[in-house]
Amino acid sequence: MKKALRLTKNLEFKNVYRAGRRWTSPFFTMYIKKNHLNHSRLGVSVSKKVGKSVVRNKIKRRVKEIFRINIDSIKKGWDIVISARPAASSLEYKKIEKEMKTLLKRGRIWNGKKVNNCNNTVL
Repeated sequence: MKKALRLTKNLEFKNVYRAGRRWTSPFFTMYIKKNHLNHSRLGVSVSKKVGKSVVRNKIKRRVKEIFRINIDSIKKGWDIVISARPAASSLEYKKIEKEMKTLLKRGRIWNGKKVNNCNNTVL
C-alpha cells in the first residue's frame, strides 16, 4: 500500500481516536474522521492481546490488502483506523473482508461500486 494512503504517525492515530466516530463489531472497531484530502487513508492497530507477532502481522496484512483492493469503493476524504479485537485472530480472509465491508457500510463511507478485479473496470 502506498505511503500516502497510510496513517503512520501516532499523532494521526490519536487525532482519529479523539475526534472521530466509532463503530464496533465482535472482531473489529473502526474509527473514522474527515481528512479534507483527495484520498482516504488507513491505519491498522492490533494489540498484543490478539496474539503473538505472527498472528498480529497476518491480520494487519489482510486488512491492508482488503483496503487496497477496495479503495475505489471507499469514499474519498476519510481517515480510517481499524483496531482488531482478540476474536479476530481466528478469522479467515473472506470473513475479515465481510466484516470490514459491513463496518464501512455502517459508517456510510462505502460507495458500493462493484469493481471487476481483472481489469479494474466499474460494472
